[in-house]
Amino acid sequence: MLLLTAEQRSTLEAHLDRVLADLTRQFAVDVSESAKRISWGMRLATLLGGTAFGAAVVLFLHRIWGVLPAVAYPLILTTGTLVLLAATGFAAHRGVARYYVSLLALAAGVGFALDLNALESTLNRIPSPHSLLAWAAMALLMAYACGIRLLLGAGLILLCAYTAALWMACTGGYWVTFPERAEYLIPSATALYAVPWLRAHREQRDFDFVYRFCGGALLLISLMILSKTGDPCCTFVPGKALEPICQIAGLGLSVGVVSHGLWLGRGGLVNLGAVGFVVFLFVRLHAWWWHWMPTYLFFFILGAIAFLLLLVFKRMRTQLSERACG
Repeated sequence: MLLLTAEQRSTLEAHLDRVLADLTRQFAVDVSESAKRISWGMRLATLLGGTAFGAAVVLFLHRIWGVLPAVAYPLILTTGTLVLLAATGFAAHRGVARYYVSLLALAAGVGFALDLNALESTLNRIPSPHSLLAWAAMALLMAYACGIRLLLGAGLILLCAYTAALWMACTGGYWVTFPERAEYLIPSATALYAVPWLRAHREQRDFDFVYRFCGGALLLISLMILSKTGDPCCTFVPGKALEPICQIAGLGLSVGVVSHGLWLGRGGLVNLGAVGFVVFLFVRLHAWWWHWMPTYLFFFILGAIAFLLLLVFKRMRTQLSERACG
């Protein structure tokens, strides 16, 4: 056991305070709970700001559309996107706070999507799922160039949507209706969750979490949609049998996500699995008991189960905190 004198302890604490101050100044690291809460507020402001800028651009284009010469529209859209991209790259290169870089990057991504839509409308092109691939490529390239997790998540979801829409089109369906066939999302979502095992993102450690979170969320959503639509992905599975199978599979997957999150020490995965488990459990209990059990008894049992889940989640939270401290 290492014993320090009062002078040595004060010197060590001063050194650690300087290290934390340098990390906060250079990398915007949150070293306190209040700083973490402020960071969440700044992330929310970034998302709202990017959405507002995108809405402003869309409304402005609707305002001037049809007034200017036809050649002016591609020039305005392309120039605006290139200016936003240049501003994003300049801000990232100059070490500007990541929130401002994220705001510019979101605006550039929205501008790029508007470019493609406007050009398709101007050229009278038939909408195709390949637009989703272009949007996904743009988001992923900017995410890796600037280290922005929000754009990475958007790009991964768009990439999964593209594979599902393309699969839908290849089977003869209208690609826009791919959410109705949620089984088309399952392979790409599984691949997303497995990517961190194949290649660790050492430069961007949090990117592994984004891959797993997006993959796990899409898998849970797909199973929930399949359990409610009754449209079997396998012809040999009756529609009525698919509902409980998907719900039980969702419960098992939720437990697996929670366990994996505890093993990795990632609270986001634990929260995702916990939410999925509660939703699937409620849906399954509703299917089992609602039609024959008295209403008051049903909700009383739900309350008791919620109390037990709180005890379990509290234990999980303690394990997660102990793992983080260790």
